[in-house]
Order: sequence, then structure tokens, then C-alpha cells
Amino acid sequence: MHKECQHCPDIYTERTEAVVLQKKNVVLIVAAPGPARDHVVTFLDNADDMEVLGPYALSVDGVTKLRNSHADVIIIDIGTPQSNHRDAGQSDPLVGVRRLLKIDSNAKIVMTSVPSASNWERSMDGLNNGAVEYLPLDFMENNSASQADYEAHFLAQIRVLARARRDDGTRHFDRKELVPTPPDQPASLRPFSAKKPTVIAIASSTGGPKALYKVISKLGQNFPIPILITQHMPATFTSVLAGNLSKRTNTRVTEGVDGELIDRGRIYLAPGDHHMTVQARGSQVHIKLDQNSPVNYCRPSADPMLKSIAQAYGSGACTVILTGMGSDGKTGCKNIVEAGGQVVVQDFESSTVWGMPRAVAEAGYASKILDINDIGLLLKTYQNP
Repeated sequence: MHKECQHCPDIYTERTEAVVLQKKNVVLIVAAPGPARDHVVTFLDNADDMEVLGPYALSVDGVTKLRNSHADVIIIDIGTPQSNHRDAGQSDPLVGVRRLLKIDSNAKIVMTSVPSASNWERSMDGLNNGAVEYLPLDFMENNSASQADYEAHFLAQIRVLARARRDDGTRHFDRKELVPTPPDQPASLRPFSAKKPTVIAIASSTGGPKALYKVISKLGQNFPIPILITQHMPATFTSVLAGNLSKRTNTRVTEGVDGELIDRGRIYLAPGDHHMTVQARGSQVHIKLDQNSPVNYCRPSADPMLKSIAQAYGSGACTVILTGMGSDGKTGCKNIVEAGGQVVVQDFESSTVWGMPRAVAEAGYASKILDINDIGLLLKTYQNP
């Protein structure tokens, strides 16, 4: 989903020397024969640091392999379900996601496919079921897209997720898990105030859709404070995400519209390929969309949103930085705290990739570092007068 964030710098470092000893990233592929599978296998074969398990045409075969082997990342082609198989569960990629996670609850499952409306919808189902990322093979549908650039982006994503999986601890085949050693937390946090904010800004990336659901689902239908979200996603997919979040949380989540008045209780999602910022006009604040250059290699980017929110809302701003690779949001959080606002970040244990939250925490901008479930509960306390 990082189409507009193609070269996010990886600040996610290993926390033990043992992790460094792993020489190759082990990638399990579940994909039916076809061009999509051929491209993925070629990308991985071209990289010296990748070891491929498979590819397996049926999900059941991938599940069997994982029972007896370790995989840092699992890639599933969701565009080729074989529904005519006598047991669709053996080949349905989305059933495979659930079965793989039963074997390895920390599995980093990446979905891929040729982009299409149906595959966007299927990818959202996969994210809801525990997959962490969707990487559509855009260059196969767009002659202007560079296959070489996409390959570099694809491999960068796989490397970060592989490192994140190893940091979760080694899976033993007797199903016992080693307890991972979390990175050192910052020695000190900024003071936290229980003051009720006038706006909440959320930034997320890899693993974000699942984290956003967990936060929003705890707020209830009558949450009074407007929420603005930047999730790193390409165009088309953000509208699918907004609709999915609305349906699953029974709240109103919509893509932001240029010039739209920000209203209490509304949730606005930055549209793919657009930065979403805010602009004060007298006592009212409006949404502003633009396609200015990517920031932190991303569009939408959290930093422009947060900078504008700091200017418009000052000490009334509460920012939440959720799971994601890179450091987008760090500069914006600096703007927030300088304006008197507060910053909360997701903790290591509940993050898919502790990149964005870590960057903000280590810079000293966070007032709280919380489990994803506790973030939703904290925001819910603002429901009260």
C-alpha cells in the first residue's frame, strides 16, 4: 500500500546481535501459476539476501510448509482464487491468511495481485483477517510505471517486514514462542495533560488499517471530536478503506474533500495521492487537499497534515502515531508539541513495524507509549464533557 511512499527510509533496526546472524530473508510464496507469480519470484531471485520457499499453487500446501519451516515473510497472490477446486478452502488465498496465522500468530503476510476493483476489495478482507500489507503490481497495468522502481520498492518492503518478524521472536515448531525483547523505551516522556482536545490527528502506515479499526471501534457512534487520518495508501484504496472502516465500526469515515468544513464527530481520511491539510478561516477550519511533492517520499504524508493542525488548533491538538515503517510524522509531531499539543504513540509489542512510532518517541515528542487497545480507550475518555 506504499505506492506513494516508494522509498521510505528504514529506521527499524535490530535490537539483538542474534538477529544480525540471519543471512537471508526467508519468503514463502503462495500463488497460482501466472504473470503475477512470475514477477514476484523474479524479484526475489534477483536479490542475494532472499531465500524463496515455494511457490505453492494452493494455500493448503503453503500452510503445510509453514508447519515445518520458518518464514520471515509470506507473500500471497490474492488475484487467483481457484473456486472450482473441490475444497475451495485449500486454494482460497483469504482462507490461507487465517490458517497461516493460526500456525504463526506473528506472521507477516503480504498480499499482492494485479490491481483491480475486486482485488482492492479482497485485499481489505485480507487486512481485516490479519495480513499486514497489500502491494499491487501496478506496473503490469500501467505502461508508464517502472518495473525496476517497483522491484526496488517491493524488496525494500519485504526486508523491513522480515526484520520485524525476526524481532518478534523465533517460532519453535512445538508451537512455543520465545518472548521477544522489546527495544529500550525512551528514558523520559513529555508531561501528559487530561485536557480534552478539539481535534485528533492520526498517522499510520504498514499495519495501519487493522490498527485504525481497533482505535475507531472503541470510540462509539457519538464521539464528539473530529478526527483526521493520514494512512499511507495509493489512490482508489483509501476510498475502500473509508467504506470498510465505516461499515465495521458503524461510524462515518469519509475521504476528505477540498474546502470541506471540519465538523465535530466526523472522521476524515486523506485521499490517496493527495496531502490533506487544514486551514483556519475565522472561527472555522476547512480541509485543504493538494498534490504537492511527496514529503518523506510519501503522498499523502503525515507531516504536512500535522504542521497545519498545529497552526490551526494549537494546544487543542492530540496526535496519535500508529504502526508504520519510516519516520513520517516526526517533524509534524515537533510542530504539535511546540504549539502545546500532545502526542501518543503505539508501542512496539502491538505494532506491525515500530518505525514511525519509534522515530517520534526517540525524538522526545511522545507523552504516552501505549498498546493499540489502550490508545482507543484513552481517546474514548474524551467522550465525557
